[in-house]
Formats: sequence, structure tokens, C-alpha cells
Amino acid sequence: MTTKDQVNKAFALLRKAGYIAKQNFWCCQSCAWAALSDDVTKVVFYHRQDNDAWKGKELKDNLYLAWMGDGNEIVGIIQSVGLQVEWGGTEGTRIKILPTI
Repeated sequence: MTTKDQVNKAFALLRKAGYIAKQNFWCCQSCAWAALSDDVTKVVFYHRQDNDAWKGKELKDNLYLAWMGDGNEIVGIIQSVGLQVEWGGTEGTRIKILPTI
């Protein structure tokens, strides 16, 4: 299974948990947040600039996730598919998925 497959699976599980979960969503973080409605409370995404972390179907750099909701729940879901994650533990920090190559 490639890292891309794992990320796809994690995003599917996030959607099942009630999150709006988008990959390669808009051009940048500002535009992505602006595209979401004000009543959204659970969302996870990475935007087009973050998409540069990919080399084919594997990560060459950290993949940074913007999010709103329960950070511990998000991290747990991502880890459940075998991905390594780092997060500062606060709402003001992005969650990052670490490369495996």
C-alpha cells in the first residue's frame, strides 16, 4: 500500500467520523478556509501548495493539514491507517503527516 493509499483511507475515515475532509483543496489555506461555510465545525484539508509534499504516490516532505474539530480524534484516525503524525497539541498548530521514504 502506498502512502497516498493510506492518506486516501484516512480521509475516508475522517469523512465517516463527520469531518469535511478534502485533499488538494483550493490554492492556499486562506482561500480554502474562505470556501467553507461559517457553520462548519469539523474539517480537515491540505491545499494545493501542500500538495508539493508528494513525489508520485509517496511523501517526500511533511504533509501539513489544516483542521478544525478534535485534534486528538483526527490524529488517532490518521495513525489508525499506519501513518506517522506529529502535532503540537494545540488548535493553532497544523497536524503533519510524516514522509515514509
